[in-house]
Amino acid sequence: MYSFFGITSNLEVTNKAYSKILTKELECYKINGKNASILITDDWSSFDEKIISINPSIHLYGPNCIYIKNKLLNVAFVFNENGVLVTVYFKLNYVKSPFRSVLRKWLNMQFTNRIENIGQIFHELVLVPLTFFQDNLVPIHAAGFTNLDKGFLLGGTGGVGKTTIEIDFCLNNKMAFLTDDIAIGSVNGEVFPNYNWPKIYGYNLVGNKILSEKISKTKSFLSSIHWFLHKNIFGIDKVRRRISSFNLYENTALKNVPLGHYFILNKKDCEELNCEEIELDKAIKMTVEIIISEYSAFFNHISWHEFNALSNNEKPILTKKTLEQKWTKNLYQLFENKKIRLLNIPLNIPHATFKKQVKTLIDSEINK
Repeated sequence: MYSFFGITSNLEVTNKAYSKILTKELECYKINGKNASILITDDWSSFDEKIISINPSIHLYGPNCIYIKNKLLNVAFVFNENGVLVTVYFKLNYVKSPFRSVLRKWLNMQFTNRIENIGQIFHELVLVPLTFFQDNLVPIHAAGFTNLDKGFLLGGTGGVGKTTIEIDFCLNNKMAFLTDDIAIGSVNGEVFPNYNWPKIYGYNLVGNKILSEKISKTKSFLSSIHWFLHKNIFGIDKVRRRISSFNLYENTALKNVPLGHYFILNKKDCEELNCEEIELDKAIKMTVEIIISEYSAFFNHISWHEFNALSNNEKPILTKKTLEQKWTKNLYQLFENKKIRLLNIPLNIPHATFKKQVKTLIDSEINK
């Protein structure tokens, strides 16, 4: 049995092409127990939901399921008569042709094909959306670390430096890794570890010998050639590698921790890096807008689900409005009496300067 962000689940993986890779990446979520609340499986033989409308072609509607077709993964969330999620079916969409698989691998910035990348895909398209149907959870687009007493989240849009700060505090300051991309918060004020492997970009290695050595150890001869080519042809922001936090950092959080600080990173026209207090209402609104943007494809499917339900005179399982309202309510509970800060970053600050100054600034905030 597994506990994914507090959601007890049985996992059945039958496809031998990726079963070993996926179960290895998920083993840190394993717990002892028998009474799981949800079944997650790639065996569709028991899927018996009646599909009564398809609008558009990538969204299938049944009264008790939300069925999403994605170019990477098909996933169906199935609910019982009381509207409780009971089963999640998934199917990885990958090419069977060895030539096309190798070609995609060389074109991919991570040097992985879809089978090799099943861990990341599963986290992003199954596990994080799984939390959308839980009344007590809320996703936040954030990296994070912890001193094992409190957790510190670094929110914001993509490319603002969240992982850069995470690396500095976990690799050099010996903080414990909490999350690299999506944090899952709870209404009880705690944050769950997300073990989706950190994504390390080429620019993260600049001036960081320790990190460079760790990433180098993960690269084969062909992987090194791929890195060299992508770095020099497309740029250092177009090549990356995934590596387990247990191999990357000295410490990784093994349980959820109370939230201490939440920093929202914000690139703007300012003279110097600075930190300011932000109104709770505004911070929550910004946080919700970011996660909606990150999961815009999923929100499209929620809209289509609502459309199909209405067209069949049915009540939708979930709507965009109810989801936004739930997240807003849950964030108020998560952020209650927490220190929320807007961390303003000059538009053209050099990366080395940013790393040095932001560490000092965050250190001063969390040690007050």
